[in-house]
Amino acid sequence: MKRIGVLTGGGDVPGLNPCIKSLVYGATARGYEVVGIKRGWAGLLDFDLDADVSQDACAAPLIKNDVRTIDRTGGTFLHTSRTNPGKVRPKDVPAFLAGQGQGESEGPFDFTPHVLAVIERLGLD
Repeated sequence: MKRIGVLTGGGDVPGLNPCIKSLVYGATARGYEVVGIKRGWAGLLDFDLDADVSQDACAAPLIKNDVRTIDRTGGTFLHTSRTNPGKVRPKDVPAFLAGQGQGESEGPFDFTPHVLAVIERLGLD
């Protein structure tokens, strides 16, 4: 089954939850599985590829029942962040990524390769 991911980044705006609900309903009807990325790009940055525990705090499948009533509230059901994986400040680097690809630089750091690896692991098209 094909999988697509949805995330919200930046600030909350009216209509995000109805859009997420419509996406899940429409994609499911067309045979896709939807993965919700939580906390925007931070969800992908914080996803530990080597962890033996669930990463549902970062990304989890979304089905119709998960989003059935989210259009009744404002904000974004998935939460958001202003994280830019290509410009991560030293204080925002997850512990499991500390020292990886940072060299002697004081930041910001580019963790785009990590995010791309997470997207591949999640099987997102």
